[in-house]
Amino acid sequence: MTIDFLSKTRFGHDSNEVFKMSTIDFNSVEDIGSTEFIETLNKYITAFQTNQLPRLKELKRYYLADNNIKYRETGRDANRADNRIASDWAKYITVFMQGYMLGNPIAYDSDDEGLIDKINDFSKQNGADYHDGLIETDLSIYGRAYELVYSNDEAQECITKLEPEQTFVVYDDTIAANSLFGVRFYQIKYSSTEINSFVEVYTANNIYYYKSDMASFTGMTFVDMAEHAYDGVPINEYKNNEERLGDFESVLDGIDAYDLSQSELANFQQDLNDAYLVIKGNPVTGTAEPEYQTDLDGELIIDDNGHPIPTANSSTDAFDKMKAARMLVLDNNNDPDGPTPDAFYLTKTYDATGAEAYKKRLVDDILRFTFTPDTNDQNFAGTQSGEAMKYKLMGNDNLRKTKERLMTRGIMRRLRLLGNVWSIKNSVSTTGKQEGLYNLINDVQVKFTPNVPQNDEERVSQLKQLYGVISDETLFSLLETFTGVDAETEIKRLADEKQKEVDNFQLQTGYAQLKPDDGDVNG
Repeated sequence: MTIDFLSKTRFGHDSNEVFKMSTIDFNSVEDIGSTEFIETLNKYITAFQTNQLPRLKELKRYYLADNNIKYRETGRDANRADNRIASDWAKYITVFMQGYMLGNPIAYDSDDEGLIDKINDFSKQNGADYHDGLIETDLSIYGRAYELVYSNDEAQECITKLEPEQTFVVYDDTIAANSLFGVRFYQIKYSSTEINSFVEVYTANNIYYYKSDMASFTGMTFVDMAEHAYDGVPINEYKNNEERLGDFESVLDGIDAYDLSQSELANFQQDLNDAYLVIKGNPVTGTAEPEYQTDLDGELIIDDNGHPIPTANSSTDAFDKMKAARMLVLDNNNDPDGPTPDAFYLTKTYDATGAEAYKKRLVDDILRFTFTPDTNDQNFAGTQSGEAMKYKLMGNDNLRKTKERLMTRGIMRRLRLLGNVWSIKNSVSTTGKQEGLYNLINDVQVKFTPNVPQNDEERVSQLKQLYGVISDETLFSLLETFTGVDAETEIKRLADEKQKEVDNFQLQTGYAQLKPDDGDVNG
């Protein structure tokens, strides 16, 4: 793998291009299984693999701490330290943002209780909390994420995450940028020589399947077609921001610089431990001639690495053995003043203060430019008030708001796709009519609750002051972050407790509320 370390442009101009197709051209396609469409499809896949896939793979490498420092060409001598330490900054930033946004599950609110029950049931059956976390993780890494809304063998609606390295959506050329079709492509390796390639194309009403018996998608042929009832392209794309950039993408150079600093420090420490011992004033060594071994024809004998082999006890041979022993034996017997024997270690000075200041500046820049708070900051303490914490998280909070708005778009599109099927199956017990389900879904509110440390004592004190100022339902909604119980359930529990107290009082005092028998007219 060839890596340009800290030089040139990291990604190409087309590495994050949004694929588009003329609406007229798409509508003119009479048969998506035709050779003409397959050629167009292959052009999109080739462009994706050539221009976009390298960027996605590199971002994933950094998330896995397989940074470019691992592939840096140093040209160091074999006897010197060559450490390549990769830092895990990318995962740190991603995990922090994912936990901050979705550490608390997404909640839904609507005036129609039947619709909310249906959404909550769907979320529970599909593990939507975990699924949404995977979507946010992909957004943080790649700047984009994909999910597929589909029906399983039992005709139950499901969602699953698709790999961004194997998925893309083609949009029309209108201002609305509607999705024309989504593409998922992948390969299955049966053996070292047998690899099959598969492509799935999802349109607003159908799914088309293609296959190639080769390790490329150029020879694919149409295999099958199936219908779906989602009335829209079921591959749903999410964007991390308008540029589709990952959360740590803008600081990759800073991460490389940090890796280099850490690696060079490790090299220095190792070389210091293995420092050369210099001994002066010894007899001359390495006097054999010729310098390199030759064959019968007088030609140099070359080793496996293409280097000439020195003659035993030649100057080169003696010096190579010195380096292997981490020792330099020097001769100064020719000194006019006579030999001056000496012994010392050959080292260089390390500016510890300057190096640490440089690393700290790199860390500060990485955190600042990704809007990630420094939890190791002494001022970032649990004893701070809630207001102080808000200022610490303000940059990240502004970024979170943008990410939430874009994620809400994707979730609402997911709900509308599901609503199209629910409406056909008449499976939602709404208070309104089924034909109004689409409008009801549009009125659903998607609620995010940031997962931030809370000063519980301060928070409860504030809520106590609101008692009697706001409604009980609103107050219990605010308390849900502490109790984990929604407002409606909490109000019902309180009512049940009060009724139980009344019943106990009646039993203890011997008072009973008499009711006339049905047949006793006089009571």
